[in-house]
Amino acid sequence: MDSLSSLASLAPEQFFGGVTKAGKALAAAEKKGNVPKTKNFDFSVQETCCVCQKNITPPLKVLRCSACRAPIYCGRECATKHWKYPPPQPPGSIPGPTHKELCPANKRHMERREYYDGSDATFSFDIARGRFGVFGGTGTGYWSHRGGPIPHSNRGVMESMLASSPYGATIMKAFAAFDHTDGTDLLGARHLTDVQGWKLEPAFIPYLDFLSTDKRPALVTSALNSWDEWYQWRKLPKESPAALLMSFPMTVYRLLVHCLEVTGPTQASADKRRALSVHLLGAEVELNYLPLFAELALLLPYHDIQLVVFGSGAETLIKAAKKKPSSLVAKSSLTTPVYDYTAPKECGASKIAIHIYGDSPSWSPSATTRPPDALVACNAGIFSYREWEPVVQEAHRRDIPFAVTEYAEQSAEHTSNNLGMLAARGGGRPRKAEEYTIETNPFHRPGQRPIPLYRLPNLVNGFTIVVVKTSSTPLTTMSELASSIADLD
Repeated sequence: MDSLSSLASLAPEQFFGGVTKAGKALAAAEKKGNVPKTKNFDFSVQETCCVCQKNITPPLKVLRCSACRAPIYCGRECATKHWKYPPPQPPGSIPGPTHKELCPANKRHMERREYYDGSDATFSFDIARGRFGVFGGTGTGYWSHRGGPIPHSNRGVMESMLASSPYGATIMKAFAAFDHTDGTDLLGARHLTDVQGWKLEPAFIPYLDFLSTDKRPALVTSALNSWDEWYQWRKLPKESPAALLMSFPMTVYRLLVHCLEVTGPTQASADKRRALSVHLLGAEVELNYLPLFAELALLLPYHDIQLVVFGSGAETLIKAAKKKPSSLVAKSSLTTPVYDYTAPKECGASKIAIHIYGDSPSWSPSATTRPPDALVACNAGIFSYREWEPVVQEAHRRDIPFAVTEYAEQSAEHTSNNLGMLAARGGGRPRKAEEYTIETNPFHRPGQRPIPLYRLPNLVNGFTIVVVKTSSTPLTTMSELASSIADLD
């Protein structure tokens, strides 16, 4: 695949077109049963030294730690430096550990690398989309994305460090070339249909609008715990790439039902419906396929769900909507959802109303007088973004159930080990260390993230972390739920 420096010099159309061509060529070669081992089919990333962040090209050779095999170095000087000294950190950040301190844990994580590779038949996320013709920026339906090497518009505390290295400077150049406003389709007057959003052949689409009973899933009577179970329930062939996007709503489902246990598929009935208030924090890419979160209404029968979306992406989208008064976003509010959905009666007739909070770039204690049933966030990076500090502290102070995902197990362990300290710093009550539980998320996005600095398992929505788990009394009536949402105004 083109190196990062080559990517930065390409126009988005060239990059998207080139990857799509490569993806379709790979699919054609696989169909013939012959994938040649040539440069044209090498989709690996340019390896980069994790210390000096220099691209490792001939005559330089890649050097890896002989014990854990995780970090990548350009030579022994950088390897020695990494062993003895912590990497540079932005001002105000918690000092990072040395590789000497991390090496035993890295070795443990690397022992499971084969499992994470094999369980997903590791592939390039870009190439996976390219082979289905859905790799692109604005205008690619639910697949629309910023593109390039950085999926986030908010780079957090790392932004101040990016321009200080050749690798970081190239990333910033590429980022500028691949601009996209997350949630752009919500600036239109109508929602995309299932076909318009997915842009896949009908057999591969997890429909929400069921024109026939053939595609309608069965009433859920027990929690789903794997992609195999979800594909079978949704009557989809495993060839469908739907999991690449559905990882986000399915991860929210996992956080609510398994990690926090705030509800479940048997917690309500036709005679006694269940109101559920959820705040989704740090949303960016999720805004590109917000209707897919209606999956929660199919997974949780007899529920009335209010999902409020927070984040810098939400704030940006609300600001953009001011120039488009007839758009879906402009016509929405915290009492009028930007999207709503009712599941078929045969699936439990659950309802979901999705709202966007755009008054600030992040969630804060002042956002509501009554806490939601749960706070959730995907790929949070709690110690990479300062905005998380007051959220963690408030969740501890008010016993608000809160769970997140992280890309890497190493990051998850660092987060878990320091959550108590972060909570106490704001007057919150730290939990016992064992309460900050970490688990592999069975609904992580298939495929490894292409990280050029390390070989550690790194997965979108890879690992779940329980920040706060409580048995607080949930909202039980729609009037209480409406009052909770009204408090946000």
